[in-house]
Amino acid sequence: MSSTEAPEDRPKWWPRVKASLIDYLVIVAWLLVLTGLSLIVRPLLPPATGPQDVYLTDLIVFAMTVFPVWLYLTLTEASAAAGTLGKHLAGLRVRSADSGRAGLARAAARNAIKLLPWQLGHVAVARFILGVQFELAIVVDVVAVLLAVATVVVAVRDPGRRALHDLIAGTRVVAVR
Repeated sequence: MSSTEAPEDRPKWWPRVKASLIDYLVIVAWLLVLTGLSLIVRPLLPPATGPQDVYLTDLIVFAMTVFPVWLYLTLTEASAAAGTLGKHLAGLRVRSADSGRAGLARAAARNAIKLLPWQLGHVAVARFILGVQFELAIVVDVVAVLLAVATVVVAVRDPGRRALHDLIAGTRVVAVR
């Protein structure tokens, strides 16, 4: 918290939780669209034979899930609205640490760091499902969980309630007055 920022300027917890829940609904809607498409496309594909390419699986999962979500978060937070649908409805905006616009580079970095545990979780689960690189899957899964926990701990302890991705990207979430 800067010396000019009063404690009442810090965002409250409920608007952040509300914004996250709304944004998760947007993400779930996207995953439901993917599920519907997979039910249509899967019967048209030839049956899998032999071992699956785990790296191709990682790339496909990233391209279909994490990347579109990263794009949604990044483009909306870098826009003039400075926030996702959830942040907009909760009265929050993403700003640079000095209260200017976050901009595309900061928003991109913020969301890449924010979504890293999710992507690492995908990497681990793909290996568990395919039955390969089991030791790597465990390590990657533990790192994903530790990063997620660290993000929450940092947000709780930081006087400005900035999460790990905000500290690294030089951003903060502010309430609109």
